[in-house]
Amino acid sequence: MAYYLAVVPVHFSDEPSERELSDFNDALAAYDPRGKRGRISMRHNEAGDITFAIIVETPDDGEAKLKAREDVLAALRDTGHRSGAATVRADAIEVIPG
Repeated sequence: MAYYLAVVPVHFSDEPSERELSDFNDALAAYDPRGKRGRISMRHNEAGDITFAIIVETPDDGEAKLKAREDVLAALRDTGHRSGAATVRADAIEVIPG
């Protein structure tokens, strides 16, 4: 198993507030396999998505993309986002071995 940095774009139908993003970051940090609960790095991309950089632990990069998608979807559910209100752009997830 190896750690990967995964960059996951999420499209929100309505721009989330700073509070909503903070709550989402807290929920997402709980999925960090290293047990760390720091601030998750995020930024807006050209498509208007908010991208989140997270750490996942998997055997290969293909699994890393799947795990990153699952973790982000779980954190969205944990914070009350419904499908349609926030969409993970699985086709655009990038992973970098750590």
